Amino acid sequence: MRLASFAAEGIERIGIALDEEAIVDLVDAWTRAGLPADRRPVDMTELALGGPALLADVERCARAAHACRDRAFPIDEIRFRPPMRRPSKILSVANNNSALAAVARKYVDEPAFFNKAPSSLIGHGEAIQIRSDYGLTHPEAELALVVGREAKFLTRENALDAVLGYTIINDVTSVGLKSEDTIVFANPGITPPPEGFEHGDMQLTYHARSKSTDTFGPCGPWLVTADEVPDPNALSVRVWLGGELVTEDSTANLMFDVPRVLEHATRYFTLLPGDLVHFGTAVRGGRYGLRDLDLLKREGPCEIEIEGLGRLSNPVERL
Repeated sequence: MRLASFAAEGIERIGIALDEEAIVDLVDAWTRAGLPADRRPVDMTELALGGPALLADVERCARAAHACRDRAFPIDEIRFRPPMRRPSKILSVANNNSALAAVARKYVDEPAFFNKAPSSLIGHGEAIQIRSDYGLTHPEAELALVVGREAKFLTRENALDAVLGYTIINDVTSVGLKSEDTIVFANPGITPPPEGFEHGDMQLTYHARSKSTDTFGPCGPWLVTADEVPDPNALSVRVWLGGELVTEDSTANLMFDVPRVLEHATRYFTLLPGDLVHFGTAVRGGRYGLRDLDLLKREGPCEIEIEGLGRLSNPVERL
């Protein structure tokens, strides 16, 4: 199924895509399927919290949805919201692409994480807003998943069982803000230098502004349920800026695949239903590196397409 959070006629809704042109409000499909109104989720978070039984109800609604076509909304007349509007957390994997690892002077043995603020999320079609004082600001096209149950101490073998579905996220990043929020200590003597390095300088970078500024988290347009994505580790990823194809990559090039990331993450963090996890940027292909994709200079929209998940498109607004 392809599900979406959206607004139409002044009402916030969740819906089921009929095709590329129409979406049915879950309320209508639920009624058509003859399900009890008191069990119907009012948003995607309630769907995630409802577990397999509620997902089965929504699948029943999807089968009934085509009978509601006369009440469907045209896709171009709705306003998309992020699929998950208020996750408890957005867990992000840093530098998780083999092209980046190849040029690292020191890399990690296990996935490294940072948090992205849920308040940064915007939907498909909403504007990425950038101020001139943000400096170089570039898109990062990434696969994201939505957690479908409380998860702790997952293994590679059962990790994907905790996934409700997949979506697209643009991990917009300001290099300028990151630089401003970086502190370098000259040989502080706190820890020895890393193996193979001669000095003990310590660089600390705080990513709250560079990754979590408002509108830096475009997400969507769809939540595609996990049953329709048999292998999240082999999906093509493409990025366009102003209609020009600038990146072609694949999730096969992630250094740490989805099961390994979930296994490592849940050693430390309890993942809750509705949480988002995203897996690192696409960087290969095209004629440009990330530094050449400055949203302060390049024309929008910024469009990201991941195989089977649709295309996330956002205009760029310079403030």
